[in-house]
Amino acid sequence: MAVKGILKEGEYYDSVTLMLVARDVLALEGVEEAAVVMGTDQNKSILETSGILLDMFNDAIDSDLLIAVKAKDEAICDAAIQKAKELLTSRHSKMQETGEYTPKSLEGAVDFLSDANMVIISLAGKYAGDEAMKALKNGLHVMLFSDNVSIETEIELKNTEKNMVF
Repeated sequence: MAVKGILKEGEYYDSVTLMLVARDVLALEGVEEAAVVMGTDQNKSILETSGILLDMFNDAIDSDLLIAVKAKDEAICDAAIQKAKELLTSRHSKMQETGEYTPKSLEGAVDFLSDANMVIISLAGKYAGDEAMKALKNGLHVMLFSDNVSIETEIELKNTEKNMVF
C-alpha cells in the first residue's frame, strides 16, 4: 500500500468541484482512499483520521490545494494524482470555453444579474465573511457555504441580516 500527495500553494477551488474530482479519483481501479481538499485545519484532521495526512500538508493554509491518494502501489498513486490534476484543469477549461460571461466579483455578478436576490458564497473562510457582508449590504439573501468563518463574524452577519429590509 502506498500514500502520496501534492500540495499546490494558493490554488483555490470551490468545495463542489473538489468533491466531484475526489469522487472520480476514488473510482479509479486500485485507489483505496482519495482526498482533493483545501488545506483547512478541519480537512487536515479528516486526512489524518483517514490515514492520508502527509507531512507536507502540515503547514498548508486555507487557500492551498491538497491532493492525497492511498492506493495499491506508487504507480497507481501517481496516475490518480495526475488524473485529479487533469480533472481540475478540464473543469476550469470547460467553464472558460463556454464563452459566456462569468463575473469575477460580487459587484460584477450584481451588475450582471440585477434581478438576483440571493448569493451562495463558497470560498476560504477568511474571505467569506467580507463577501457575505457585501452581499447583505447589496440587499441579497446569503447562503454561506464556507468553513473557518469565525463565530464573531457569523454573529455580525446574522445581526446585520436581522436588521435588513428585503
